[in-house]
Amino acid sequence: MTIVKCLIIMRLTFKKDKKKVDDIKTITETKMMIEEPELLHIDEEASVSYGAHQEWYSSWLQRMSGCGPTAAANLLWYLAATRPEGQLLFAGDGTKKADMIRLMEALWRYVTPGLRGVDKASTFTKGVTRFGRDRGYRIKTQTLEVPKEVATRPTVQELEGFLKEAFASNRPVAFLNLSNGALHNLDNWHWVTLIGLESVSKVTMYDQGERTEIDLERWLATTTGGGAFVTIDSSRRRRF
Repeated sequence: MTIVKCLIIMRLTFKKDKKKVDDIKTITETKMMIEEPELLHIDEEASVSYGAHQEWYSSWLQRMSGCGPTAAANLLWYLAATRPEGQLLFAGDGTKKADMIRLMEALWRYVTPGLRGVDKASTFTKGVTRFGRDRGYRIKTQTLEVPKEVATRPTVQELEGFLKEAFASNRPVAFLNLSNGALHNLDNWHWVTLIGLESVSKVTMYDQGERTEIDLERWLATTTGGGAFVTIDSSRRRRF
């Protein structure tokens, strides 16, 4: 190996490691967040992907409609990495792209999009609990539904309480958005992963390998389709 090539590799490695440190430093300034966000920072050679990316799926159909199982992969990998006996759920290392893709492909068979994608929280929760059950691991879920009808939606305070309780319990949140309302940095009809917040108006989102902040108070007031927020955690493991 030439000296020039060695220096280039060292520079790329330093930039990648520095980026990881800066990312964690920035994210830990958030007032409330999951304990180990770096578990969702996935190595991509000289860069980092914030959570799994649905473009990693092997087929065109999966890449077009795979946001639901992709968000499920983020939550299940984090659960496996942070809970007792989590290796029953997934024995790989989700910070490595190849292992995360393996988990994504496995979850496709459980959180399977239909003609309208994964457009119900119940499809998501039933899929992840069945995934756990098939591996001898009991998963419990919590859901906050946001109906299309404005009058029946949760309040901003109820949404804030749900998110804060989840992050304080070290649980990332899967967010189903059926209409982005007035938010221009959030896709319609889409699942994303939330990992922390400063306030309901500034929530940290991982989506398509990127990290950004979204205003959920504004979303709640302007969405025309509603959506849902889902968390998962371990329950007592089933004994056979």
